[in-house]
Amino acid sequence: MRVVKISPLKRLVTVVPESTLDLLNIFRVLEVGDVVYAVTSRELKKERRDGSVDSVRVAVELGVEVLEKSLDPMLKRLDLLGVIRYESRELGLVGKHHSIHVSVGDELTVESRKNFQRLEAMAKYYRGPGIRRDVALVLVDDESLGVYRAEPSGMRVLFHETVAEGKREPDQRQKALQKIYAAAAEKLKDVDEVYVFGPSVTVDEFVSYLKREKPILYQRVKKTGFVSTTDQAGVSELLRGGVLRELGEMVKAVADVIDVEELMRVLATEPGKASLGFVETLNALRMGAVEKVLVSEDFLWSRYMDKDVWELVDRAEAHGASVRVISTGSEATDKLNGLGGVAAILRYSVDPSLLRRVD
Repeated sequence: MRVVKISPLKRLVTVVPESTLDLLNIFRVLEVGDVVYAVTSRELKKERRDGSVDSVRVAVELGVEVLEKSLDPMLKRLDLLGVIRYESRELGLVGKHHSIHVSVGDELTVESRKNFQRLEAMAKYYRGPGIRRDVALVLVDDESLGVYRAEPSGMRVLFHETVAEGKREPDQRQKALQKIYAAAAEKLKDVDEVYVFGPSVTVDEFVSYLKREKPILYQRVKKTGFVSTTDQAGVSELLRGGVLRELGEMVKAVADVIDVEELMRVLATEPGKASLGFVETLNALRMGAVEKVLVSEDFLWSRYMDKDVWELVDRAEAHGASVRVISTGSEATDKLNGLGGVAAILRYSVDPSLLRRVD
C-alpha cells in the first residue's frame, strides 16, 4: 500500500491500495460513520431555452459518510455506500446517497470519526520511503517499437507503433523508423532509466539514435538485451526470463515471480524451511517461525470472511513477517495455487509433523 499522507490533526489518511490485501485491510479499519473522499464524475443536465436538455459529465471530489461497506470478490473491489457530506463544487449533491467503488490503484482519503489510532497504525505500518525510480522499457525490432512504463500494477503502454505496410522498402522503412524513434524519445523524456530490448541489430540502431539525437536520454540507458516481439507478449517474455529482477521493488508482477522462485528454491534445497498450505502456514506463524507469507489473490478472495485468514494476517504483522499477495493470471500464482494457495518461507527449519497439527 502506498501511503500518500497522514494528518493526525485532521484525522485524515490518504492511501493508494496496491494489492488485494491492501483493499481487505482498508475494509477492516473503515468504520460506519467515517468519511471517505474520492474524485468521481457526475452527469449534469442543463435545459436550454428551447426545452432541449444537454448533459455533461464533470469531475468532482466527494466526501461520503459511510453507512455500509462490502467487498465484491467478483470485481475484486471495495464498495462503500453512504451520504454525501462534502462536494468540491456546488452541484446540490450534499445529503444525497452515493456509492464509491475502490479498486487496486485508486487513491482514497479516509477521515476517521471514531478510531483514528487504528487507521493511523495501519498507515504507519505500510508507509515506506515512497521514492520510486521512473523506469521505461523500449521493445524494438525492424518493424515496430513499444514503450512501457514500470508501475506497481504492471507495465503500462505509453507508445506502440508499427511501420506502415506501404513503407517496407529499405529507404522508406528507415525514414519511418526514424520518425517512430523520435516519437518514442518524446515519450521517454521524463524517465530516469531506460531499458532497451530486441534483436541486437535494432537495439544498437535505436541506442545509436539516442546517442546522436538525444544525448541526455542516451545517458539514461541502463540495460539492453534480447526480446522476440515488441507487444505485451514481449513484456511477458522478459518477466518469465527473469531479466527484470531489479524492478522487483517497483513492479508487482516482477516481485511475484521473484517471491515464488525463492519459495521453489527453498523447497528444493531446504524443505524444512518452508510451509505449504493454510494449516501449515498458520501453525508456523503461531510459532513465530515465518519470514515471508505468500498467498494467492484467488485464495484471499475465496476466504476473505474466514476469521482464520485474518488470524494469519494479524500474526504475520505481529511477528514482523511480510505478506505477499501473488496476483491472479500469472504463472507465479498458478504455481502457488498448486501448493494450496498459501505458503511461507521460514526463518529456521521446523519438523513438518508440528506444522500439520490441526487444533
